[in-house]
Amino acid sequence: MLDNLLFFLVFISQILLISYYFPQKVKRRTRFVFDNYPPKSYPKLYPKPLAAYEKGLRNFMAINHLILVLGFVLLAFYAMLSAEHPANKKVAEGLPIFFGLCQFIPFFLMEISGFKQVKLMRAANVSSTRKAELSPRHLFDFVSPALVIATAVIYLAFILVELLLKEFSSGDALVRISATILCNLLLGGILYWNLYGKKLDPYQSYQDRNRQIGFTIRSMFYISIALSLYLMVLKTIAVFHLEYLEVILNSLYFQLIGAFSIFTTLRILDVRDINFDVYKKQDNAN
Repeated sequence: MLDNLLFFLVFISQILLISYYFPQKVKRRTRFVFDNYPPKSYPKLYPKPLAAYEKGLRNFMAINHLILVLGFVLLAFYAMLSAEHPANKKVAEGLPIFFGLCQFIPFFLMEISGFKQVKLMRAANVSSTRKAELSPRHLFDFVSPALVIATAVIYLAFILVELLLKEFSSGDALVRISATILCNLLLGGILYWNLYGKKLDPYQSYQDRNRQIGFTIRSMFYISIALSLYLMVLKTIAVFHLEYLEVILNSLYFQLIGAFSIFTTLRILDVRDINFDVYKKQDNAN
């Protein structure tokens, strides 16, 4: 009974945090840009009419509102199933994972929209002047060696825990290790692309781009650490036969990832620190 009550509180927090609070923050940030950097004065920022961006923001909020309602429906569904046969409760324990994935859909769509935005900006950039960054970027310009070492050590600890305690978990430890290797390779690919890939936004200032690259690279290491720790905690739960805590942990994990990837982005990449002068209308053609 107590573990169910605790889960209800944690899951409600997940619903409100990711599907209500964070979308509201994104909405206020976007409205701040619309109100303070309008198309008339900053035409390079708007390759499409402002109405298209307004519609996109409304759609983003509408999808989050639908997912918000879905969350409370799933919560009621979980309450119903957990009160029935234990086998039904096992099925219900997968609901936080399913819902957590659903919660990230509008943010994923927002990222896709962002890539389309910079693609249109590149197509609209008719300037013949191209600025090259003379100083090459290196990994340790953006992240400390201590964080790199900590990430590797924690991942190796996860592998040792999996191999030494494999009898406490169902499934193949090598499968889970292989899956995390693929996940870390994906994170490494994103890191490499940000570090050495071409500049997407043709107008973005050097300082803004470096700040964005630094944040993204550090994020890849933090995500890797969070994944390793999450899987080790799951193993600990299995060792001490605390399986009832797994559903709570899953919900907390999604909240942690959401808080880091969304809230931290809004704080570190504060819109008020961005150099919007590069998007201004120029009086003289280049």
